[in-house]
Amino acid sequence: MASIIPGYEYDIFISYRQKDNKYDGWVTEFIDHLKSEIEATFKEDISIYFDENPHDGLLEIHNVDKSLESKLKSLIFMPIISQTYCDPNSFAWQNEFIAFNKMASGDPLGRDVRLASGNVCSRIIPIKIHDLDASDTELIENELGCRLRAIEFIFSSAGVNRPLKPDDNPDKNLNKTYYRDQINKVANAVKDLIYGMHPDPKKRASKSYQSSAPHGFTETQPITVPKEPVRRLSLSWKTILFGLLGVLLVAALIIFLPKLINKTGSGISRAELVMKAIAVLPVSNLTGNPELEYIAQGLQDDITGRLGGINNLIVRPMSSTLQFKDSKEPIKQIAKKLSVDNIIESSIKGVEDSIQIEMRLVEAFPDERYIWSSSFLNKGGKNITKIYQEIVSHITEGLKIKLTQNDENNILNIRPHNPDLKKACDKGKYYMNRLTTEDFEQGLKYYNEAMAIDPTDPLPYLGLALGYSNAGHVSNVAADASNRAVAYARQALALDSTLAEAYIVLATRALYTDYDFVATKRYLKRAMELNNNLPIVHYHYGWYLMLSNNVDGAVAEFRKSIEIAPTDVTYTCNLGSLYWWIGRYQEASEESQKALQLDPNYPMAYAMLGAAYAGLGMYEKAIETHKKGLAISPGFESVLGVAYAMAGQRDKALEIASQLEKTNEKWYTWGIAEIYATLGDKEKALYWVEESYKQRHDFTPWFKYDACLKPLYNEPRFKDVINRLNLPEN
Repeated sequence: MASIIPGYEYDIFISYRQKDNKYDGWVTEFIDHLKSEIEATFKEDISIYFDENPHDGLLEIHNVDKSLESKLKSLIFMPIISQTYCDPNSFAWQNEFIAFNKMASGDPLGRDVRLASGNVCSRIIPIKIHDLDASDTELIENELGCRLRAIEFIFSSAGVNRPLKPDDNPDKNLNKTYYRDQINKVANAVKDLIYGMHPDPKKRASKSYQSSAPHGFTETQPITVPKEPVRRLSLSWKTILFGLLGVLLVAALIIFLPKLINKTGSGISRAELVMKAIAVLPVSNLTGNPELEYIAQGLQDDITGRLGGINNLIVRPMSSTLQFKDSKEPIKQIAKKLSVDNIIESSIKGVEDSIQIEMRLVEAFPDERYIWSSSFLNKGGKNITKIYQEIVSHITEGLKIKLTQNDENNILNIRPHNPDLKKACDKGKYYMNRLTTEDFEQGLKYYNEAMAIDPTDPLPYLGLALGYSNAGHVSNVAADASNRAVAYARQALALDSTLAEAYIVLATRALYTDYDFVATKRYLKRAMELNNNLPIVHYHYGWYLMLSNNVDGAVAEFRKSIEIAPTDVTYTCNLGSLYWWIGRYQEASEESQKALQLDPNYPMAYAMLGAAYAGLGMYEKAIETHKKGLAISPGFESVLGVAYAMAGQRDKALEIASQLEKTNEKWYTWGIAEIYATLGDKEKALYWVEESYKQRHDFTPWFKYDACLKPLYNEPRFKDVINRLNLPEN
């Protein structure tokens, strides 16, 4: 019988060791009970694959049933985890558990499914029938990349560790579990997952029960209250009076209960409801070897990324903190500049294959104090995954952050990497980020080494996607950089569908080059689900929202990016550019001046401030400001041309337009159109609008909102370009 979802062979694949069924038929009995429970839970028929004669003890080299691969293409994988199951040489472990985990991670549904409630759940539902040795638990968790969360069928008492049976007395079981209740938990977990994956939206939204599955679900789900038929009521004065008293009582509770809770010390305090902000400072390289700087940068990047997966925590990006590398400023002063209460200081000592990591969590206000500090020895990178988990756990405990289920998944779901591969990737990123031709080639060499070590690890593909995405200024790769970035991002996601940064790479291509706005929204939404702490995703989503004329939404997203990275001049300046773009010149001026306070030598901030002055009619001041910016760096000549045009200095405006026309570079096409539109030469302005579209200029989709192009809004040729864009609706 086929799966309930087309394209899959079975709904559930049961994996077990024959040894666990031979003695008393426990597995067979469990499956019989599960089938009955599922029949009572689902309206549809659910298919279960269960091989009554599994190939125990066989290795990968043996010729086994070739149809197993197609049978593994099931929605849910249910391993019966026992004392014997965790055997790396067993058929069940190698050919079923590992094979399904790899297959599910790469198929369209992904291994981890986001349910309608917002919770994330794995398609692997472990059924645990024995308390395991620590080594067995570690084996499973290393393969899953997260903590083992199983539905337990264990009878435990003094000297007893065996599978739970239907007739066992729960009072004599240390776990106090009822067999029937555990079966029900399994069925409900299956229902949650299958309806969460179902292509029919009505099915996905139909769950109204409470899930009790412990392997990734929260205990509470929204309860749907059925509507009662409308009845005519005859209300007495007593009924009305008691009703009013009830309303007053509720109001009193709303007003006074929070104060009462705070006084008594019970409940959640206000501090716990406020999002906390933290900064991971650059790691001090105390090894005495500058060639080990890649380890220091990799450590800062990894810890920042791990903390970024926590929803109730604002984490300053590396772009904001790198300015404090080797800084002698007091912690309190750095914290004030970064608008955070807590700072993470760290350092590395030793040699490449034996690195001592010192880590400290510091509270800056009201008085500087250490909340937590510890030392870790990283030998050859072999235990780095555990080190990261311990560091992040200590930080969240020290900050007293209440973690959601998603937060825990993000923290604990750290995929173990081959130490040599991780080292090569850290080196690759370190060199590629230097953005010189020689360093870029060196970084590429290291990433190729990483891929050769393990072609199934997504880390090097993600690194290459980001490297090529940022490589616009590396001359020998710039021409094909975008295509390569997209290709590597897709390869990374095929291996791991939870990489937020890979979705951002795809989104930027879809938004600014392909003009595929449906894909843009999908990619950016997915990236925000995975890591809402990336300022760049809110920046891009703000520009996307502008396309549907959702100005308030766009501004809100820009402000989110600034909230996350308040010292990064890019986001503040771009908020100014958004205001200028839509003709809100006073606000554009204010944001541009804020940007110049952050960086007095930022050319784009001068360009936006000058453009705002021109929009406000302050032409001399605008021209002066533009010249200051161009003295620092060229690139914004077109906005000076627009200022000349608005000031009535036609010849100077035409001179700039003529110079830009000679280059005919993609970057300048929009600016040339703005100059001619401001001068009133619609024919030439329309020509350069069409050129911008042909050359796939980044700004073309926003021409509809460009205040400088307002004279063209009613022109048929202009409307034709806008119509071809298929902009999203509000």
